[in-house]
Amino acid sequence: MVIVDHDSPSRGLLRERIAAVCPPEIEVLAASSAEEGLGILYTLRDQGRAIELVIARQSMPGITGVRFLEIVSAQFPALGKILLSDRPSLDEAIYAFNNTGLDKYIPTPWDSEDVKFTITSLLRQREMKRLNERLLADLQVRNQQLSVANQDLLQARRDLETSYIQTVESLAVALEAKDRYTAGHSQRVARFALLIGRSLGLPKDDVEIIGQVALLHDIGKIGMLDKILNKPSNLSPEERETIKGHPVLGAQILAPVRTFEKHVAGIKHHHEMFDGTGYPDGLKGKDIPIAARIVCLADAFDAMTSTRPYRVGLPLEFAIKEMHKMAGRQFCPECVDAFVRVLQTSGAKDAALPSSGAAGDPPRAAPTTVASEVPPEAAQPAPSDRERGAA
Repeated sequence: MVIVDHDSPSRGLLRERIAAVCPPEIEVLAASSAEEGLGILYTLRDQGRAIELVIARQSMPGITGVRFLEIVSAQFPALGKILLSDRPSLDEAIYAFNNTGLDKYIPTPWDSEDVKFTITSLLRQREMKRLNERLLADLQVRNQQLSVANQDLLQARRDLETSYIQTVESLAVALEAKDRYTAGHSQRVARFALLIGRSLGLPKDDVEIIGQVALLHDIGKIGMLDKILNKPSNLSPEERETIKGHPVLGAQILAPVRTFEKHVAGIKHHHEMFDGTGYPDGLKGKDIPIAARIVCLADAFDAMTSTRPYRVGLPLEFAIKEMHKMAGRQFCPECVDAFVRVLQTSGAKDAALPSSGAAGDPPRAAPTTVASEVPPEAAQPAPSDRERGAA
């Protein structure tokens, strides 16, 4: 701490009073002029010593107290500053506070009790300020460390989810590989679902999610026994109920992954019917998620138009008639209208129709009635599953 006062008795008394209230580690130095005071400050700075406060008397000859503190403010901006004034005035005080970063403006004589209170208060405030700065700096470092750690965790989660997605997609491919006659079914359903979503004018992100829902809509069959999935004869009622559980099982498989949080409902409800007679929850109308309504239609369309070893795929015109017929019953009317618009667009028919069944396996004759092959009335999933109750 440095006291700058040209009056020797006053300087000595002030030094004595301030030294009495300062902690032992703070040395109180004194100078008789502004020039000497600046010399002390520069020396202390060169020695790397901390300086807490500078106290200057305004009435010093030559460089006044205010001018001295202006220089100090420019060279040592962090120092605490007190100005003692023999002739205090409002203008002087305002100038000092505005131009020197003054902490205290004190008229003289300075009462001994006020000296004690002012000095201890300023020292405490400066210590609290330093503590807050250290805490802030430490907090910033810790925040940076947490940010890096959080980025690492986010990347690890993304990697884990990517791995999970790849695993699920691989399982979906493996599922279709079990039955070479339905290979490509999910890919075709996804293609149809994208066409419907775009025709409805849905947002691009929503259309992308719907395509992914369609690709994974049968993923729940991973948990089904092969002997049930590939049973050549009709299923028993118990087996039929087991198959009907695949939408719920598929939703349960994907639910733990945040990436699939917007997909789960579409997968769970893709066997709901618009009139409320579907499963698993018997949802009706627009209570059925839009992704599920679209996949339901795309799934049935692929079932109707795909060629199987035991029958030829139904003609496009016939499939369109059946979709219109079942609009409002099994299918969402808006989805049907949107899909038909695409199918009737020039060049869309060839793009939409699925390819024939496996090579080397001649298809059987087409059914004499639609209802006998695709119940109800051509609107059910793939005929290979016609007695299984699920596609």
